[in-house]
Amino acid sequence: MNIGLCRVSSVSQKDNSSIPHQKKMIGDYCKMYNIELNEIITEVMSGVKSNRDGLNHLKDLVESGKVESVIVMKLDRLMRSFTEGVIFIKYLLDNNVKIISVLEQIDTSSVSGRFLVNILLSMSEMERDTIVQRLNNGKDKTFNDKKKVSGRIPYGYHKDGGIVSPNPDETKVVQYIFKKYLSLTKRGFTPIKRMVQLKKLLKQNGYSYRGKEFSSSNINYILKNSFYCGEMKYGNKVSKHMYDTIISTRMYNLVHK
Repeated sequence: MNIGLCRVSSVSQKDNSSIPHQKKMIGDYCKMYNIELNEIITEVMSGVKSNRDGLNHLKDLVESGKVESVIVMKLDRLMRSFTEGVIFIKYLLDNNVKIISVLEQIDTSSVSGRFLVNILLSMSEMERDTIVQRLNNGKDKTFNDKKKVSGRIPYGYHKDGGIVSPNPDETKVVQYIFKKYLSLTKRGFTPIKRMVQLKKLLKQNGYSYRGKEFSSSNINYILKNSFYCGEMKYGNKVSKHMYDTIISTRMYNLVHK
């Protein structure tokens, strides 16, 4: 059997690498070289992952001894990671299955073809790592500029036109939680009783967490979030952020005393 393999990372992949485009390229190649195409496997998943439904189906066919060749539009459709790619290519070659790349004009039935496969997979991984590095560099710059890097906007703030600022309605709830929690602590309430009482008071005041009743985890998230007093975290880094604070550092420290 000669098996075609088409893969995209998302359903919105551009036309020049979409599933229909890959199918056409593989089909035209097989007609040109008089190769009988028995099946085309398609999948929508990142090529970094080796545990994919389409790839697993292909492995089952290989294990049955029915596959003569695997045909892809480009090698990065087979596997994006160099390490995983080399392992899978070796697996195919060990099972006497040749790999054909249409655009790169590679056929692993030759020594030069196998050599080129390793070079191209290495370049593919380098391209991916370069993109990741650029993204991380951008995040580092954002953090160094004292701006929020990623993740959800904390309760008490909202984002409008890319600008993060306090949400007046939620701000008063955050301030209420800190003040009331500190008051309950001073009155000798145990941590469990503080939480029970605080949830009761929030409900009585009609305060909600984005449309729902406050849960213990919601309250803990707020009490432990130093973003409210001007601190920002990214990985192992800690810095002051540029946004307006909702509570004072003193209040935060008293709650966590």
